[in-house]
Amino acid sequence: MKILNNYLFQKCARQYLSQMSRERRFVNYNKAKSVLLLFESDLLENNQNIREIIAQLQQDGKKVSAWGFVNKKEVSTSALLGFRILNRKHTDFFQKPVIPLINELETQEFDLLIDLSVKPVVALEYIAMYANALCKTGLRKTDLPLFDFVLDLEEIKTAAQNTESNEKPVDATYLFEQIIFYLKSIQTKD
Repeated sequence: MKILNNYLFQKCARQYLSQMSRERRFVNYNKAKSVLLLFESDLLENNQNIREIIAQLQQDGKKVSAWGFVNKKEVSTSALLGFRILNRKHTDFFQKPVIPLINELETQEFDLLIDLSVKPVVALEYIAMYANALCKTGLRKTDLPLFDFVLDLEEIKTAAQNTESNEKPVDATYLFEQIIFYLKSIQTKD
Protein backbone atom coordinates (compact mmCIF):
# COMPACT_ATOMS: atom_id res chain seq x y z
CA MET A 1 0.00 0.00 0.00
CA LYS A 2 2.88 2.37 0.77
CA ILE A 3 4.19 1.94 -2.77
CA LEU A 4 0.80 2.80 -4.27
CA ASN A 5 0.34 5.82 -1.99
CA ASN A 6 3.80 7.07 -2.83
CA TYR A 7 3.22 6.57 -6.57
CA LEU A 8 -0.07 8.48 -6.43
CA PHE A 9 1.53 11.28 -4.42
CA GLN A 10 4.38 11.56 -6.95
CA LYS A 11 1.90 11.75 -9.81
CA CYS A 12 -0.32 14.30 -8.06
CA ALA A 13 2.69 16.38 -6.96
CA ARG A 14 4.19 16.54 -10.46
CA GLN A 15 0.90 17.75 -11.86
CA TYR A 16 0.29 20.23 -9.02
CA LEU A 17 3.83 21.65 -9.09
CA SER A 18 3.75 22.08 -12.87
CA GLN A 19 0.47 24.01 -12.76
CA MET A 20 0.89 26.07 -9.61
CA SER A 21 3.36 28.87 -9.32
CA ARG A 22 4.26 30.30 -5.96
CA GLU A 23 6.49 33.05 -4.77
CA ARG A 24 9.67 31.30 -3.59
CA ARG A 25 12.05 33.22 -1.45
CA PHE A 26 14.82 32.33 0.95
CA VAL A 27 13.78 33.47 4.41
CA ASN A 28 16.51 34.05 6.95
CA TYR A 29 15.66 32.76 10.43
CA ASN A 30 15.72 36.24 11.94
CA LYS A 31 13.27 37.58 9.35
CA ALA A 32 10.78 34.71 9.65
CA LYS A 33 7.76 35.75 11.71
CA SER A 34 5.48 32.74 11.16
CA VAL A 35 6.53 29.09 10.99
CA LEU A 36 4.65 25.95 9.99
CA LEU A 37 6.28 22.94 11.62
CA LEU A 38 5.53 19.48 10.21
CA PHE A 39 6.42 16.35 12.16
CA GLU A 40 5.71 12.66 12.50
CA SER A 41 4.04 12.14 15.86
CA ASP A 42 5.06 9.31 18.15
CA LEU A 43 2.36 6.72 18.82
CA LEU A 44 1.73 7.95 22.36
CA GLU A 45 1.42 11.52 21.02
CA ASN A 46 3.76 12.90 23.71
CA ASN A 47 6.05 14.63 21.20
CA GLN A 48 8.14 16.20 23.95
CA ASN A 49 10.94 17.09 21.52
CA ILE A 50 8.47 18.87 19.22
CA ARG A 51 6.98 20.81 22.13
CA GLU A 52 10.49 21.94 23.11
CA ILE A 53 11.15 23.04 19.51
CA ILE A 54 7.88 24.98 19.48
CA ALA A 55 8.80 26.65 22.78
CA GLN A 56 12.22 27.61 21.40
CA LEU A 57 10.67 29.13 18.27
CA GLN A 58 8.13 31.04 20.35
CA GLN A 59 10.89 32.35 22.62
CA ASP A 60 12.53 33.72 19.47
CA GLY A 61 9.32 35.62 18.69
CA LYS A 62 7.95 33.31 16.00
CA LYS A 63 4.26 32.51 15.57
CA VAL A 64 4.25 28.71 15.31
CA SER A 65 1.70 26.36 13.86
CA ALA A 66 2.62 22.68 14.27
CA TRP A 67 0.95 19.88 12.32
CA GLY A 68 1.86 16.29 13.04
CA PHE A 69 0.69 12.99 11.64
CA VAL A 70 0.30 9.64 13.37
CA ASN A 71 -0.80 6.53 11.50
CA LYS A 72 -3.66 5.60 13.86
CA LYS A 73 -7.45 5.61 13.65
CA GLU A 74 -7.92 7.82 16.72
CA VAL A 75 -5.83 10.52 18.36
CA SER A 76 -6.01 11.36 22.03
CA THR A 77 -4.48 14.83 21.71
CA SER A 78 -7.06 17.51 21.14
CA ALA A 79 -6.44 20.09 18.45
CA LEU A 80 -5.16 23.24 20.11
CA LEU A 81 -4.58 26.63 18.61
CA GLY A 82 -1.40 26.19 16.59
CA PHE A 83 -0.92 22.49 17.41
CA ARG A 84 -2.71 19.54 15.89
CA ILE A 85 -2.06 15.90 15.26
CA LEU A 86 -3.70 14.45 12.19
CA ASN A 87 -4.55 10.79 11.81
CA ARG A 88 -6.10 8.49 9.22
CA LYS A 89 -9.51 10.14 9.70
CA HIS A 90 -8.02 13.36 8.31
CA THR A 91 -6.85 11.64 5.13
CA ASP A 92 -8.42 9.60 2.40
CA PHE A 93 -7.54 6.00 1.60
CA PHE A 94 -4.34 7.14 -0.16
CA GLN A 95 -3.23 9.40 2.74
CA LYS A 96 -4.13 12.62 0.94
CA PRO A 97 -5.54 15.14 3.45
CA VAL A 98 -9.26 15.76 3.17
CA ILE A 99 -10.43 18.85 1.27
CA PRO A 100 -11.30 21.00 4.34
CA LEU A 101 -7.74 20.58 5.65
CA ILE A 102 -6.23 21.47 2.28
CA ASN A 103 -8.49 24.54 2.04
CA GLU A 104 -7.52 25.63 5.56
CA LEU A 105 -3.85 25.15 4.75
CA GLU A 106 -4.04 27.16 1.53
CA THR A 107 -5.70 30.12 3.27
CA GLN A 108 -2.93 30.46 5.88
CA GLU A 109 0.34 32.18 5.04
CA PHE A 110 3.72 31.33 6.55
CA ASP A 111 7.17 32.77 6.12
CA LEU A 112 8.82 29.42 6.74
CA LEU A 113 7.82 25.76 6.56
CA ILE A 114 10.07 23.30 8.40
CA ASP A 115 9.43 19.61 7.79
CA LEU A 116 11.04 17.59 10.60
CA SER A 117 9.98 14.15 9.39
CA VAL A 118 12.94 11.82 8.89
CA LYS A 119 11.24 9.28 6.65
CA PRO A 120 8.65 9.82 3.93
CA VAL A 121 5.14 10.31 5.32
CA VAL A 122 2.76 10.80 2.41
CA ALA A 123 0.24 12.86 4.41
CA LEU A 124 2.97 15.28 5.50
CA GLU A 125 4.36 15.48 1.97
CA TYR A 126 0.92 16.56 0.74
CA ILE A 127 0.75 19.18 3.50
CA ALA A 128 4.21 20.46 2.56
CA MET A 129 3.13 20.69 -1.06
CA TYR A 130 -0.15 22.54 -0.40
CA ALA A 131 1.16 24.84 2.34
CA ASN A 132 1.36 28.52 1.48
CA ALA A 133 4.90 29.33 2.67
CA LEU A 134 7.53 31.63 1.19
CA CYS A 135 10.36 29.23 2.05
CA LYS A 136 9.99 25.49 2.55
CA THR A 137 12.75 23.42 4.09
CA GLY A 138 13.21 19.81 5.02
CA LEU A 139 15.05 16.60 4.38
CA ARG A 140 15.55 15.21 0.87
CA LYS A 141 13.15 12.27 0.64
CA THR A 142 12.12 12.61 -2.99
CA ASP A 143 13.37 14.12 -6.21
CA LEU A 144 10.33 16.40 -6.39
CA PRO A 145 11.05 20.09 -5.78
CA LEU A 146 8.84 20.37 -2.68
CA PHE A 147 11.42 22.29 -0.68
CA ASP A 148 13.43 25.38 -1.44
CA PHE A 149 16.18 24.55 1.05
CA VAL A 150 17.00 20.85 1.41
CA LEU A 151 19.20 18.84 3.76
CA ASP A 152 20.49 15.61 2.26
CA LEU A 153 20.21 12.71 4.74
CA GLU A 154 22.68 10.56 2.83
CA GLU A 155 25.30 13.28 3.17
CA ILE A 156 24.55 13.59 6.88
CA LYS A 157 24.76 9.81 7.41
CA THR A 158 28.02 9.59 5.47
CA ALA A 159 29.54 12.44 7.45
CA ALA A 160 28.44 10.82 10.72
CA GLN A 161 29.95 7.48 9.70
CA ASN A 162 33.25 9.09 8.72
CA THR A 163 33.69 10.76 12.09
CA GLU A 164 34.69 8.77 15.10
CA SER A 165 32.87 11.03 17.53
CA ASN A 166 29.54 10.26 19.11
CA GLU A 167 27.23 11.93 16.60
CA LYS A 168 23.61 12.55 17.47
CA PRO A 169 21.11 10.26 15.77
CA VAL A 170 19.20 11.78 12.89
CA ASP A 171 15.85 12.64 14.45
CA ALA A 172 13.50 15.64 14.48
CA THR A 173 15.61 17.50 17.05
CA TYR A 174 18.82 16.96 15.08
CA LEU A 175 17.12 18.09 11.85
CA PHE A 176 15.77 21.18 13.55
CA GLU A 177 19.21 22.09 14.90
CA GLN A 178 20.80 21.66 11.47
CA ILE A 179 18.11 23.59 9.61
CA ILE A 180 18.17 26.46 12.09
CA PHE A 181 21.97 26.57 12.01
CA TYR A 182 21.92 27.07 8.23
CA LEU A 183 18.97 29.46 8.26
CA LYS A 184 20.81 31.63 10.79
CA SER A 185 24.15 31.37 8.94
CA ILE A 186 23.01 32.31 5.44
CA GLN A 187 22.78 36.05 4.98
CA THR A 188 20.84 37.57 2.11
CA LYS A 189 20.66 41.06 0.68
CA ASP A 190 16.97 41.85 0.34
